[in-house]
Amino acid sequence: MIKFFRKIRQKMLIENKFSKYMLYAIGEVILVVIGILIALQINNWNQKKTEHKIEQGYISSLIEDTKTDLSNFKNAIALNEERINNLDSLALSCYSYNINDNKDPELIILYVKSLVRPDFVTQTDRTLSQLKNSGGMRLIEDKTKIDAIITYEESFERLYNQQVWYEGGLKDLVNAGVPVFNYKYIPVSKNFIFSEETFLKTARLLRTDNRLIVELGNRASIYNMLTSSYLNYLEEGKQECLKLIDILENKNTTVQKNE
Repeated sequence: MIKFFRKIRQKMLIENKFSKYMLYAIGEVILVVIGILIALQINNWNQKKTEHKIEQGYISSLIEDTKTDLSNFKNAIALNEERINNLDSLALSCYSYNINDNKDPELIILYVKSLVRPDFVTQTDRTLSQLKNSGGMRLIEDKTKIDAIITYEESFERLYNQQVWYEGGLKDLVNAGVPVFNYKYIPVSKNFIFSEETFLKTARLLRTDNRLIVELGNRASIYNMLTSSYLNYLEEGKQECLKLIDILENKNTTVQKNE
């Protein structure tokens, strides 16, 4: 097309048709500009298409990470609900302890159940770290999704702060049990030497000092309160999980551009 215009211009110069020459020259320039704009538009469209594909990949990975968190929250909630019940029973058993009741084995079992498997939930941040480190957050155009991700991350900060108290309460309960329990009766490994029958017949506390046992009950009560508070944060985290998954999976919402 450009060669065609060039031939016409040359012919017009030869024929001294200057005005028509200028008209065709301008037309040639306009065609070149239009061609450049079209090429830029196609390139921009291809880039947007590539970025959208990358964005969808990140969102899919974020959904998978959040579903992993959701599973962890559900497990931690169930285990800590059970822990609260055990701590309740442990505290009551300590406060009502009488050496003549022969309930030492029961107290030992409640103590062990109260300590077993402390559940710390940490965020699965594999994809989020990639987004932050690579500047990929800019690729997520929907501001609603960005806000939900930020809110979700903030909920973990609150959980981690409470986790410090939760862990501290656990350590205090362990320390309170050291002078009370004979650890040979506590099944800390698979090679526990006592059968259930022998354990129930022979297991005894190391010391039956009432002050120490009441202190153990107090620590169980405090840890119970901390666990209950921690459980509230776990429930909050679970709800934030469900909310984030819903927002990330929802492709039909009106997109608010992230400026």
